[in-house]
Amino acid sequence: MILKGKVSFITGGGRGLGRSIALAMAREGARVVIMSRTAKDLREVVTLIRGSGGEGHFCEGDVSNPEDVSRGIEKAVRDCGGLDILVNNAAVIGPARFLEDADEAAWQKTINTNLFGTYLGCRAAGLVMRERRSGKIINISSGLGQMAYPRFCVYSVSKAGEIQMTRSLAEEWRPMNIQVNAIDPGLMDTDFQKGVRELGPGVLGKELHERFAEYKEKGLLKDTGKVAPLAVYLASPSSDHLSGHFGTLDYYRRLGWPG
Repeated sequence: MILKGKVSFITGGGRGLGRSIALAMAREGARVVIMSRTAKDLREVVTLIRGSGGEGHFCEGDVSNPEDVSRGIEKAVRDCGGLDILVNNAAVIGPARFLEDADEAAWQKTINTNLFGTYLGCRAAGLVMRERRSGKIINISSGLGQMAYPRFCVYSVSKAGEIQMTRSLAEEWRPMNIQVNAIDPGLMDTDFQKGVRELGPGVLGKELHERFAEYKEKGLLKDTGKVAPLAVYLASPSSDHLSGHFGTLDYYRRLGWPG
């Protein structure tokens, strides 16, 4: 149990990859606190963790709200005795439209969730980790942060910022023994992807909609359970030599992840 005694705080922990990471970290002995906006999903995950003999807690909240994020981190410290691991996983796709057609409020919401939310999590967790002079931060980003993809400008911009935040914080916090890395999980079979497909050809355009539908039909979407072990590795002492990295599963395999 490579995370035994560690405390992990995971945003977007009620569904998809966040759920898989929470369950995987709990299996490895971590005390897990998860946060999202949907209490029902959170309760289900915590029930699974506790039913398997692990320790799980949840905190309903919005990652773009500074008070919610601070309250979640404080809960982890209060109920579990500290904070060793932060996983910034919560994200929204945003308006899948050309720049001139996108709603301003929807653009702002995407930046607030995907980028500002990561900043809030890092800041709140970093204050705890700096004092302890130890910590692991794992940002779930996207290859779209380094690609030009029509209609997904705001999502790409938010993820590009998240990648650069990862690299900057890795350098800033290196003296405090805090490792900061980011994962490009690739295309996964989640509600997130389902939501993209359900936008339909009227929003995505015929060609792009068919492409996303084909990913599902041809079985090209990863199971989130294939990605969660990488997050566990980056949270463990085995990855102490890595910080400031962003990459796919194959990228981390080349750096020594045995997954």
